[in-house]
Amino acid sequence: MIDEMDVARLMRAEFEAAEPPSAVVNIERAMTAGRRQRWYARSAGAALAVVAVVVGAVTVPGLVAPADRSPSLGPFGTPAPLEPSAGKTPSPDTSRIPAALETIDPTIQYVRFGWLPSGLARLSYSAGQMQLGLGVSLSGHAPGSPNPGWMGVSVDLYPKGVTPKAPQVMGIDQRAPVVSTAPAPDVRGEAATFTLYDVDGDTDRLSLRWQYAPDGWAEVDVTPWAAGQDAREIALHVAQTLRFSTTERVQMPGQVTGLPQRLRPICVSVDGPLTPDGWRWYADVDYSAEPLNADHYAVGSKTLKVSFFPYVEMTDKIRAELQGKELYRTPNTTIDGHQASFLKAEDPEWLESLEVFDVRGMAVQFDARRGALDEPGTKGLFQHLDLAGARPDWRPSLLAD
Repeated sequence: MIDEMDVARLMRAEFEAAEPPSAVVNIERAMTAGRRQRWYARSAGAALAVVAVVVGAVTVPGLVAPADRSPSLGPFGTPAPLEPSAGKTPSPDTSRIPAALETIDPTIQYVRFGWLPSGLARLSYSAGQMQLGLGVSLSGHAPGSPNPGWMGVSVDLYPKGVTPKAPQVMGIDQRAPVVSTAPAPDVRGEAATFTLYDVDGDTDRLSLRWQYAPDGWAEVDVTPWAAGQDAREIALHVAQTLRFSTTERVQMPGQVTGLPQRLRPICVSVDGPLTPDGWRWYADVDYSAEPLNADHYAVGSKTLKVSFFPYVEMTDKIRAELQGKELYRTPNTTIDGHQASFLKAEDPEWLESLEVFDVRGMAVQFDARRGALDEPGTKGLFQHLDLAGARPDWRPSLLAD
């Protein structure tokens, strides 16, 4: 099954084939943009619309049968009402965020999973200025997500004063209706609530909400991926065992030094497999020279994205998995002896993109918009890479020790 990064790559390849003048499209930019857009509107439909990325959800036994993804219906053809949880929950982790987040430092690892149910395949984390606002999102993805729909566990931290919204209905711009609500056991000493949504008529989503700090909401969403799972117990166990921090740094496979002083990081995203043999991982940092209150993702914004992902030799097996598409752009230059692809679009958006291959087992990509960099542009950035932590088997650090 092709994962979300591969779907993004395939979309880029198809886009480049159809519209050469706008070929400088970063597959990871598309994936990460989708990940950010889903922070407020998390649903499989919304995620697929922006390159099939992750969303948060889970179901309750008796509400959805995971084996055939068909809902258990009440008397009027709607999912059965949610019942309060009667199960036991673990003692809460003592870590905490002392105050609701008013600003978010994208380089901080605000939350890690302390416990996860079996059967998940990937983990991802994003923090910072997303396309629809500030956010922190941590997710565990089941195999096969997002096809036919996302399955797994997600955690979201909302900034001060922002209340979680209902997810979008799959495929349309409409919020999912609430099926029912029920009180939940206290989470980390705070009152909590279960809310069940009918996302697309075939999938229910359970949301567990509480305040991680005064006026700061946290949410755990679950969508089941195996028979016999109780979404309520999964959500409670995940919530109680989360590890919070305001000082730990997001671990990255590489760093860029020597950037213009006007550029500051606005968002960090990492994604990787849980299985030892999984090779697909991804990490990126977005930088911006725009004012703090600007739309950093608007056309013409002075932004830079630096992306790291594994470099692998294309084999027949991988090509078959990717339906014959290539993972990387065709090289057209060399940088310090490494094959590379350099593209520059002279349209009003103006994007310069450099992808360098087989750099200590990685591919490194730089995407810069007009005014973000001084000369010599993206080619000069390659000279300022700190690859002390680089290795092809890198994994994001999203589980508590």
